[in-house]
Amino acid sequence: MPSPFSPEATDKPGVSGLLPPGEARLDLRVHLRTIRKRWLAAVLIAGGLVGGVFAWTYRQPKIYEATCSIVIESMAPQVLQGVKDVVELGTGSFWANREFYETQYRIIRSKDIAQRVADRLGLTHDVDYPVPGAGRTAPAGKRDLSGALIGQTRVAPVKDSRIANIIVTDRNPQRAALIANAFAETYIEANLEYKLEGTSKATGWLGEQVVDLRKKLEASEMRLYDFKKEQNLLAVSLDDKQSMTSQNLQHFNQKLADLRAKRLELDANRKLIMEAQGKIEEQESLPEIRQNMVIQQLRTTFIELSKLKADLESRYGDKHPKIDNIGNQLAAVTRDYQSEIGKVLKSADKAYQAVVENEKSLVKLMEREKQEAIEIAKVEATYKPLARDAENNAKVYGLIAQRQKETDLTGLMRTNNVRVLDRAIAVGRPIKPNMFVNLAVALALGLVLGIASTFVIEIFDNTLKTQEDVEQVIGVPVLGVVPIIGDAAAGKRTDPVDLKQRDMGVFRDPKSSAAECCRSIRTNLLFMSPDRPIRTMVVTSPGPQEGKTTTAINLGITMAQAGSRVLLVDTDMRRPRLHRSFGVPNEVGASSFIVGEAALDDAIKRTEVPNLDVLPCGPTPPNPAELLHTDRFAKLLDDCKARYDLVILDSPPTSAVTDPAIIGNKADGVVLVVRGGYTTRDAGSYARRQLADAKARLLGAVVNQVDLTGRGYGTYYYYYRSYARYGRYYGKTDEEGAKA
Repeated sequence: MPSPFSPEATDKPGVSGLLPPGEARLDLRVHLRTIRKRWLAAVLIAGGLVGGVFAWTYRQPKIYEATCSIVIESMAPQVLQGVKDVVELGTGSFWANREFYETQYRIIRSKDIAQRVADRLGLTHDVDYPVPGAGRTAPAGKRDLSGALIGQTRVAPVKDSRIANIIVTDRNPQRAALIANAFAETYIEANLEYKLEGTSKATGWLGEQVVDLRKKLEASEMRLYDFKKEQNLLAVSLDDKQSMTSQNLQHFNQKLADLRAKRLELDANRKLIMEAQGKIEEQESLPEIRQNMVIQQLRTTFIELSKLKADLESRYGDKHPKIDNIGNQLAAVTRDYQSEIGKVLKSADKAYQAVVENEKSLVKLMEREKQEAIEIAKVEATYKPLARDAENNAKVYGLIAQRQKETDLTGLMRTNNVRVLDRAIAVGRPIKPNMFVNLAVALALGLVLGIASTFVIEIFDNTLKTQEDVEQVIGVPVLGVVPIIGDAAAGKRTDPVDLKQRDMGVFRDPKSSAAECCRSIRTNLLFMSPDRPIRTMVVTSPGPQEGKTTTAINLGITMAQAGSRVLLVDTDMRRPRLHRSFGVPNEVGASSFIVGEAALDDAIKRTEVPNLDVLPCGPTPPNPAELLHTDRFAKLLDDCKARYDLVILDSPPTSAVTDPAIIGNKADGVVLVVRGGYTTRDAGSYARRQLADAKARLLGAVVNQVDLTGRGYGTYYYYYRSYARYGRYYGKTDEEGAKA
């Protein structure tokens, strides 16, 4: 039948059927047990941190805050329309505005503004004003407070607005308000000074430029005047003269074209006249002849006279006087006709000659005009640079003079784009240190650190604490646990005189939790090998102070109470203790029997526990290990087994000497006692290897000095606490049990 504390009965992943074998399971209860077990460390860390923060916060100086709100417009007010300021106090686009406001915030917290504030409030002479890092050692009036003022000042812009808050922290609330207001006022004044300084510099520069430009303008105008006087351009400008010459040339050119056309026409007509010389019919066909009214009148008269002569000749004959008279008239008309034709022909020739002469005169006149135009062009090449220089100087002079007047006006206007919205006032409630927030943060941080420390301690804790730890490291089942017995259970130190009372606690109080646990161990040992009962059993531990002797005594008592005859043998021949626990003499004991100085009956002592005898160590030998290797020791074990049902050997720790390995090899089995939370894993593993190397049979392990009332172990020792409660309950009378 497996022990309820054996590996087969443990609730492990893969065994319960809830999870497949080998799959890890996160059990929060394990972490909770770790915290509950080491809650005191967590509480001490959290409490220490909270206490330290409380003391630190209480000792910190109180800091007050004051806020002054200002409005920073993107543009200064425009008083005169069209007159631009010399220094623009704002800008236009979104990104330019963003850079502008960021610049203004940095200007507010600049060293220049801060030092002006210090001078304005007289802080440089105020020895009570604290300067970080300087204390009060710096002489008043020589301290640079700009860094301190900048450190306690910040600018917080209000989102989606042009409002900025100047926030100042100080130990004095009134001084904080004064500094905040001083920063705002100093910044406004500096902003206006920057504008006026730029305007003043611009005015001075413009004044100098006006004087220089006036001189340049006068010199250029004088050079132009001298040139115009020299070229006789005072009455008529060069442009007018050029215009007149150009107009004359155009007029002469037109006239010349007309004359040439007329000359060609007259030349053609003259040729016709010359071809018609002596040919009356051709002459009469000429346009000049046909269009001449005198000739046409004479022709008409000639025709009428000719008709009349023909009529008279037909009527009177050619000898009639009238016919002679008409003939004379015809002759006179003919002479006049030919004379007029000659005149017309001569007139046409004279007209042609006149046109030719006019053309020649006009060509000469045009040549003179062209020459004059060339001369004017030469004059223009010198005149235009002089005129252009004078004109440019006049324009620049006018521009600078106009800008100087505008600058003078802007210098008189003290417009600003910054104004105070709300002045700072002193607030009596400090903003820091905030005791509540600091303590809350300290508590939260302390709890986190405390809980973390429990896990850190648990990780670095190399001791065997639980049944699972022992089974995993040592590789044997845990036979049971033994709680803290006596005053140690109440946290009291056990004096040497109380060892007997503690070791005999199971016998003195058979209803105690320790007695129930020891009886559970006894049951596990009895059922471990029912066919081959254990006759000799070694009780040892990895190291000293782990309770192996007390465990051996308690096992002996519980075995004796079960009806077995039990002998406790003290084989710890270096530091024997069984004789003190039972109050028996130690002059004769196991060592006396081994060396042959006493019989076994003389060495065995009776105890007050029925069926339980004890064989003390006897005189401490100088060579315990050699005694244990002798045949006399083997005979001692054989004689004891012959007399008693069970022989329990109290052995020294395995880490100190090799005695447990020697005895364990000769006994039926070994019980390894580990102290919960005290025995290290390395010590337990070393004890297991040492016993295995000696081919000793390791029956199991007992976890000693376990605090069953402690909450840190959770369900590990739930069954043992249940044993204790049930033992108390069933040990009472019916009336006491009912009350319980």
